[in-house]
Amino acid sequence: MKLALAFALPLALVTISGCSKPSAEEQKKNEEAFAAALTSALVAPPSASAATAAATAAAPPSGGIGATCNNKADGKCTESLGAEGMGAGDSCKTLGGVYTKGSTPCPQANVLGTCARADSSSGLNDVDYYYAQAGSDADSMKSLCEGVMSGKWTTTPKGPAAKPKK
Repeated sequence: MKLALAFALPLALVTISGCSKPSAEEQKKNEEAFAAALTSALVAPPSASAATAAATAAAPPSGGIGATCNNKADGKCTESLGAEGMGAGDSCKTLGGVYTKGSTPCPQANVLGTCARADSSSGLNDVDYYYAQAGSDADSMKSLCEGVMSGKWTTTPKGPAAKPKK
């Protein structure tokens, strides 16, 4: 919140002064006030209420799954167990998926494996389910998960459910 205030102060000063150029002395005062506000916002410890709000936002929702994005065309479904990115629902829909807010899990049939991705600094805690389909196999999905997405791959036990659809 302080950071937003730090950026609002110069904007307010510009708005108040209109289009006229401030004197060199006024400009220096404005810059010093901006620098002080910015430093205060970046260095000062967060208030107790801000810390509580941040911890609550990063914590997984009670009951586990907060939302899912099921994209059958891509052979992938993501369960969000922690914080979601901005516009997660819109992003899911734009990419052709079905976004569901709530605790509905991803389908379990034909799963090749899962990719668990977590980041404590952002609160991200997602599990991607990769489904058997033509042109995909567990090894390539594992490579994608661990190499590109920095996740932890778990292969689904072999059996009829893991065979790709033709």
